[in-house]
Amino acid sequence: MVREQIASRVRENLVLLQSAAGPSSFGSVLKVEGGWYAILKVPRTRTEEEWCLELLDRDGVLVQPGFFYDFDSEAFLVLSLLPQPEIFREGVRRLLSRQERFDR
Repeated sequence: MVREQIASRVRENLVLLQSAAGPSSFGSVLKVEGGWYAILKVPRTRTEEEWCLELLDRDGVLVQPGFFYDFDSEAFLVLSLLPQPEIFREGVRRLLSRQERFDR
């Protein structure tokens, strides 16, 4: 029962992220092969560390840099798909809003 609830939440959050970060707006979501993380390839307008610190300090959004997972190049952000959907939705909204401000 608990496993199905977690799997359902992870699927819901992944669909939300994929639709919000579509190729026409910001970044791209890498193919998910399992687990409860999603990887977002973001524009190289900042380093991964700058992305993560800016999102945490200014927006209260916690993501992990790709270099924590030995990505060979920049810029990737790793997002947990475990939060409650309403919290995840707000985090994605803030992340996308931060990207818009970076682009100005």
